[in-house]
Amino acid sequence: MDILPVNFKALQFCGAWKEREDDNICVGFLRFCYRYTIVFLIYEFTILDAVEVIRTRDHVQELTEGLFLGLTFLTLSVKYANFLLRENKVSELLDCLRVKMCQPKNSKEKLIMAEHSRRAKWSTISFMMISYATGLGFMIPPVLGLFTKDERVLPLKSYVPYSVSNLLTYLATYLQQFITLFYGIMLNVSFDSLVYGFTIHTCAQIELMCHRLTASLKSISSGKKSGTNISIEECVRHHLLVKIVVKKMQELFIWSIMTFFFFSLVIVCTSIFLISKTRLLSFEFLSMLLYLSGMLLQLFYYCWYGNELELKSKGIATAIYSSDWTMTTPRERRSLIFIMINSQKGIMFSYHGMFALSLNTFTWICRTSYSAYNLLQQASN
Repeated sequence: MDILPVNFKALQFCGAWKEREDDNICVGFLRFCYRYTIVFLIYEFTILDAVEVIRTRDHVQELTEGLFLGLTFLTLSVKYANFLLRENKVSELLDCLRVKMCQPKNSKEKLIMAEHSRRAKWSTISFMMISYATGLGFMIPPVLGLFTKDERVLPLKSYVPYSVSNLLTYLATYLQQFITLFYGIMLNVSFDSLVYGFTIHTCAQIELMCHRLTASLKSISSGKKSGTNISIEECVRHHLLVKIVVKKMQELFIWSIMTFFFFSLVIVCTSIFLISKTRLLSFEFLSMLLYLSGMLLQLFYYCWYGNELELKSKGIATAIYSSDWTMTTPRERRSLIFIMINSQKGIMFSYHGMFALSLNTFTWICRTSYSAYNLLQQASN
């Protein structure tokens, strides 16, 4: 993969993505079985957790324990269903970013693309590391309890329709939850970082376009006009392509983002509540703190890179105006005015102005979650 390789390799490992169709029928069938086994594990856990939440609805402590992880898996289920139904749209989005216009043409442009690719890669890896550290925090205490106190407590709170008093039954259920958590983390991180990974690549295209515009206008002012008119027209087409890419991203991801933002209010609120109820610096406290950190980092990446997209798109008009545009022909000037008018409002990733990926949204979610936590604390007391 040339675009977001970490994400698509992780999705390929989970059976959610393939670059080409399988020539061998047996390989295709095995891949199909592997893919939908993982789907079954994730959706089964989501349903069983929902049953557990309904069963414990009268007890605030137990309800919040079921909610904070259950809503994460419910959000993951929505993301996975969205990805499965719109897999072709992802391919179309990749094709848009692979056209000749979007490829670097010199060493300076290669540096711009490499810098943004590196940011996308390390954003994914950092989030993946925190998520797996959190997962280990949930999986290790039951093992320690089994050896030290002979307690058979499952790592994830969900409804189990049978007794786990038998050691083999307990180990089988533990292994199932371990596999579900392992794939759930990988898929959740991959789907989330796919959104801001594409956003980072869109920012790279805007920076690429600004660099080309500045270089074209500089060559006009210095009297080197060979192919300049074509270059400015190409920048206009490039700008329109960027807007098409953002539109495709919104169509593809906006519903899963809206679901995530809505549930994240409850998840952050219940996480803070559970942290306040656990013993300071205990294993449970540290794992919950890591979970909350991962959730806030996930929200921050969405909002930060969405904000970056808006700022970079607004900077196009400034880049044109700061250049020596006075030497251009009337036709070239009309092209520049067209780009400036289109970029004045900026490109905002949102659903009709709601659930905008911006830093204001991040602060609003944090404030609302804390207010909800205070209400929950009062209700529990």
